[in-house]
Amino acid sequence: MGRHPVYPPDGSRSHPPSRRWEQGYRREWAAVVGDRVRRLRKEEELTLHELSALVMKPEGGWYSAGYLSRLERGWASAPLYVYLSVADALNVDPGRLFGLDDVQKQVSDAELTLLRCLRRLEVSPDAALAGLVDLGRGRAE
Repeated sequence: MGRHPVYPPDGSRSHPPSRRWEQGYRREWAAVVGDRVRRLRKEEELTLHELSALVMKPEGGWYSAGYLSRLERGWASAPLYVYLSVADALNVDPGRLFGLDDVQKQVSDAELTLLRCLRRLEVSPDAALAGLVDLGRGRAE
């Protein structure tokens, strides 16, 4: 005889998740932070196994690649110190994991017009600023 199935309180008759880690709730904020971790890890050209060898547990040992994979996909959330260790291993400021994405920042119409103009002229923003600084120095002399 087997165990009786356990149904969620909402009364739905779906089968419980087959994997133990899927029994937790997927957190939206964890998926956002995890996606940032994945992008930064790939920029550093690290595999999950390589990253796991860089992120140490406070009590000793390392986090598994499977655990970091679940963090990246939002199926796990970790204490703040784990994310700080991950940021340290990826050589980034922890704010890159928790702060706003560049795409989410508000841009004014004037900034958009300036960027469109620079792109048409094929001038990078850095070169345009350097030119303005040089121009300002020439007037000051």
